[in-house]
Amino acid sequence: MKIKNIKLKTILFFLFPIFLVFIGKILILNGFSHLVSNYEDEKIKIIQSFLYFLGLGIFFFCGGFSDFISKRLFFNKRNENEKIKAYCVYTLAMFFFLNLISICGFIGFLICGNFAWLVTFSIINFLSLFSYFPTEKRFKHKIEMFS
Repeated sequence: MKIKNIKLKTILFFLFPIFLVFIGKILILNGFSHLVSNYEDEKIKIIQSFLYFLGLGIFFFCGGFSDFISKRLFFNKRNENEKIKAYCVYTLAMFFFLNLISICGFIGFLICGNFAWLVTFSIINFLSLFSYFPTEKRFKHKIEMFS
């Protein structure tokens, strides 16, 4: 497995936030407003706040999560093949983790019908993915740091 193969596996992760925005736009065009009838209720506000802070927390603390899983994945990897496999798992885990941002935005959109919330979280998600896009330089940097 090479870095190029890892790049191909990440394409769907880049399409995911765009797909959620597309789904949200289709829902709005078909008359969707919100799922929760009283989204101003205190309990619903707590859920919305949780989703909001979870999405932003992922964005702000993804570096810490990255270091955490890197220490475990790259520990004791001796040959190049093992290191590349670990880097593939690392990259896919980070992309899954970052896509939670747009999932939080989509759930928030479903609750209150705020399309701007969905778009904002999806943009944050989409742009964050570029920080973990697999390149030879990033691979070597991870290996140097955690092997």
